[in-house]
Amino acid sequence: MIKLNQSIRHFFGDEGFDEGIERVPTETLVALAHALGIFDGTTKKELLVKTFRRLWSEGESDNRHLVVDFFTLNGKIYPNPIPREKPHEREEKIDELFDAFEMSRDERVALHAAFSDIRTRKITSDKIASKLEHIRYIRKRESLEKAVEGKFDYDDRLEFYASILYDLGEEKFSKIHVLKTTALDSTRLHVESIDALIPYVTAIKEEYTAQKQLQISTFIASLKLDNHRYLTHNEIIASLKGAPPSNTNTFYPLNMETLGRILPSHAIGIEFVGEELLIEYPQAILLPYYDEPLVHTTHIQISHAEITKLIWDEADLVFDEQFEIQGHELKENFLRELDLLAQECREHARLLNLSDNALYPMIYEILLPYLHENLHISSKVTRRVLFHFDRLIKDELLKKQRQELLARTVRDFKNLFPLARSLRRRLIFHTGPTNSGKTYSAMEQLRRGGTGYYLAPLRLLALEGYEDLKEHGVNASLITGEEQIVDEDATHISSTIEMLSFESEVDVCVIDEVQMIGDRDRGWAWANAIIGAPAKTVIMTGSSNALEAIEALAHYLGEPLEIVRFERKNPLELLTQPTPITAIEPQSAIIAFTRSNALRLKQQLSATYRTSIIYGNLGPEVRREEARRFRDGETQILIATDAIAMGLNLPIKTLLFSKADKFDGQNQRDLTVSEMQQIAGRAGRYGLSEKGFVGALTGDVLKKIAPLFTKKAEDITIPFNVMASYDHIQLVSSILEEKSLSNIINFFVENMKFEGPFRAVNLESMAEAAAIVDHYDLDMKSKYILATAPLSTKSPIVMGAYERYVKALAQAKPIAYIPPRHGGTYAQTSEELQDAEDQIKEISLYLWLSYRMGEFFVDSEKARSFRGELNRFIETSLKQSHFVPRCKTCGKPLAPNAEFSICQSCFHNLNRAKQGVRDKRDSPREAGGARKTRR
Repeated sequence: MIKLNQSIRHFFGDEGFDEGIERVPTETLVALAHALGIFDGTTKKELLVKTFRRLWSEGESDNRHLVVDFFTLNGKIYPNPIPREKPHEREEKIDELFDAFEMSRDERVALHAAFSDIRTRKITSDKIASKLEHIRYIRKRESLEKAVEGKFDYDDRLEFYASILYDLGEEKFSKIHVLKTTALDSTRLHVESIDALIPYVTAIKEEYTAQKQLQISTFIASLKLDNHRYLTHNEIIASLKGAPPSNTNTFYPLNMETLGRILPSHAIGIEFVGEELLIEYPQAILLPYYDEPLVHTTHIQISHAEITKLIWDEADLVFDEQFEIQGHELKENFLRELDLLAQECREHARLLNLSDNALYPMIYEILLPYLHENLHISSKVTRRVLFHFDRLIKDELLKKQRQELLARTVRDFKNLFPLARSLRRRLIFHTGPTNSGKTYSAMEQLRRGGTGYYLAPLRLLALEGYEDLKEHGVNASLITGEEQIVDEDATHISSTIEMLSFESEVDVCVIDEVQMIGDRDRGWAWANAIIGAPAKTVIMTGSSNALEAIEALAHYLGEPLEIVRFERKNPLELLTQPTPITAIEPQSAIIAFTRSNALRLKQQLSATYRTSIIYGNLGPEVRREEARRFRDGETQILIATDAIAMGLNLPIKTLLFSKADKFDGQNQRDLTVSEMQQIAGRAGRYGLSEKGFVGALTGDVLKKIAPLFTKKAEDITIPFNVMASYDHIQLVSSILEEKSLSNIINFFVENMKFEGPFRAVNLESMAEAAAIVDHYDLDMKSKYILATAPLSTKSPIVMGAYERYVKALAQAKPIAYIPPRHGGTYAQTSEELQDAEDQIKEISLYLWLSYRMGEFFVDSEKARSFRGELNRFIETSLKQSHFVPRCKTCGKPLAPNAEFSICQSCFHNLNRAKQGVRDKRDSPREAGGARKTRR
């Protein structure tokens, strides 16, 4: 750096940079600014000079090198126009100026030193006189300091040492103190002689010494040497002796050992921080949503001098109150900081919608290690917590973001059926009561179509549709859940509604019984079919109470809807009197709503009539056979549950209700208008009888159904249930990277907010099945097939077989059909019949799965063979009419019209047992207790 300073002087006539740069022309300064890369557009010389002086003074060697290199390349010298004085000439001029004053040799030397760096042209007589006077005053003050043994500061205050006596009775000692006076009279110091000043300053010293002695003596006199509130005798002596000479207070510093003894016992740390004393207290704070109190350290900082004075003065030490105040402020501040941090974390996790119970533990897991017993969440700690919090929620947040994206993608449910949306579909609704020809007309249009679908609510109706198509010369296939009759040349398919393929385009699709769209359990299948059927013409048939629902769907789909109204072809009359069970005419159907009631009625009527029986638990083949027997006149009376309401073609002249209420899977309730009219409409089949009659077995039942006969059925309300197909399930699985079918179904139900009159439905049986299959390592396709299989969850036989199938599939093993074990040619009891019915359901499940996973279900032919045997067993059993109801307790036969499942004898025994328990509980334990009670 020195070398660079010497180099630049070469270009400036042996002057420094600050002087020489002023002589450089403006254009050269601009060029230098460009060379250094600092040119900002200014060409004013004074600004450029100022900039270069600052740059040179900063002392960065790189910049100085660049400046020197620039002037070296420039090659020009900028000398000082005023010639530099020669050393001998300068000395002569200074001596000439000094000669005008009287001074000693030492004073002349001091003046030479004072003006050595000042140009002679700037040295004046006034400056010499002032400097000479100052030199003489300084030397005078030094002599005075030596004489009075003290030291003056710049403010003319004298600092000196004084010996002070400490008289503590038995013990006396002296200590040197450093004392300082106030500012002395400056005029006297300058004007008066040394001899005059010495007595003046000495008197002041003695005065200050006496004051200090009095101060110390007064302080000592006030001390309680042997019974001080805080200090021991030895501590007092040690503190007085150990005080530094410069101590100016009337109290004395105490060492850390003494302070530690005096300060609160629950303080965990005491240390000096400069002139302050830092005291640490342990405290605990209860955090929101945190089980244990958080222990932290509270600090208070007190002036060492202040606390020492309080101790010497024996004043109260109010630390607890200070700690309480400071601790409360610290807690309040920390909780505010914590709340702000939680708000930021909550905003980062906004999509997850975390509850405080979930959010705060996540924050504490990250935050607490950073606190280090200090209750303060700094901006640095906040950044660290947010960084780790983002990493903690990353996966869940990504999953939620995918869910949100997926929900937006598929929110408009109709777009989940792209083939149907690509067709210009025409919707037709055939509406009217039963026996009005609406389905017959729809089937005629279906047969005329080049290709078509018939979608039925029941397997029996799908079979009837298939046979109708075949009878009219139409090549058709039958596809139900457990049966497929495939014709390679088929142009039409008759199937149950759940088996509709949304990928095969046809000309006409007939959707039967569309009022089922309002059904709690199966309504989703009709909604899916109406929205997604890939047909140019979609014909729906159903009762008039479905009209508003179908119109709402058509409006949502933006597809034209044609409404065709039908009237009943023959009248239906309500009987005004009940029909006793002994007066039932042939071609009558009696409606019961449970299997047990149907079997009981069959038992009662079989003594007088030949009877057929149809209820839901029977296999389709048996139901069809029982219907055929009634249709062909082999039986006179049909006993049925409301299963016949779904359009079965039966020659019923009179339909009688045995009850007017039913269990709907959740509650026992009265029949609705729609249910009653749908069932009643089966009476008086057109072409078989001129009129149909509707009545009841008892007056109570007739009284309930009579108002429903003419009342308008309530319209089906929206929203409609819809359910995801496998393609939808697979879409959710792939986007969310979710392997659990239960979670996907729940996501579909909880997160899909559809644009349209829909809500996602979660079938209980499907959810239960999904929970089972999720326990096994299966692909999503297999899980979906298994979860949508026809399960009777209340049947131990079916559920046991189902779990066996799932386990075998997970192990990729072939699944054999295990035939049932039963003896005899017909059932001896209702329970045996129930087992046979459940075994039929097990076979239906096996066959249903065999059509979808044939490589594993290898015994389908064997299963069909045993289904035939079981159907014959059930048919034979039903013909026996010997299902006498038996008491569930003792097994004795019950009366045919018994209302309860136990006999009178068991009922009375049960009541007596209950009464005995009550008597024993209410009787006093001791006679004495009874006497006390009487008193």
